[in-house]
Amino acid sequence: MQCRTHPTVAAFNTCNQCGDWICESCMVDIQGRQLCRSCLGKLAAPVEPYPVGHGPSAMPGGRQISCGLLLFFSLFFPSGVNYLFMGLIKRGLAALIGFFFMIYIIGVSNMPLTLLFGLALPIYVLTCIFDGFSIRRRINAGEPVADNIDEVIRFLRRNKYVAWILLAIVALSVVGSIVGIFIRLIGWFMPSLIIVAGLYLLLRRKRD
Repeated sequence: MQCRTHPTVAAFNTCNQCGDWICESCMVDIQGRQLCRSCLGKLAAPVEPYPVGHGPSAMPGGRQISCGLLLFFSLFFPSGVNYLFMGLIKRGLAALIGFFFMIYIIGVSNMPLTLLFGLALPIYVLTCIFDGFSIRRRINAGEPVADNIDEVIRFLRRNKYVAWILLAIVALSVVGSIVGIFIRLIGWFMPSLIIVAGLYLLLRRKRD
């Protein structure tokens, strides 16, 4: 067999990457792998950058994400801060919105919903913690991690009726809170209003 690059020269071996026959002068040994210069150039070529919001996320300067700091942000801050610490802004904001939404529902809802979301909240927090450490492992290994909420959007699209029900619950909770505040205000000022009305009627009767 003849060399692919030098047709007049007998081939020495095949390239481990493309399989073409190459002569001894065209062969480059890289950690036991025998490559042609063309394949070597492809391996050394710079990788094209990922589109905005879909590229690998890593700490500035190529530093590894600390396990201790990630554990600190996961345990002592609301769910989502751990994603923000790793540079995943969209994931972090989405997780924070979900966390405070559940806190709000627990605070303003009646007993069945309070119990339901009270049980769901620790599951949500633990899921964010384990997911954060899984992402840390991938980032530290050099794998690309997309900073998007496509999974959340697909879930909402598949369960749009559940999303509408949750929005209706929030709306009713807000209306119920406003009505409750109004009723409490009436209860606080009603005795004073009754006294003032009574004095007004007495004074008017004396004048008549």
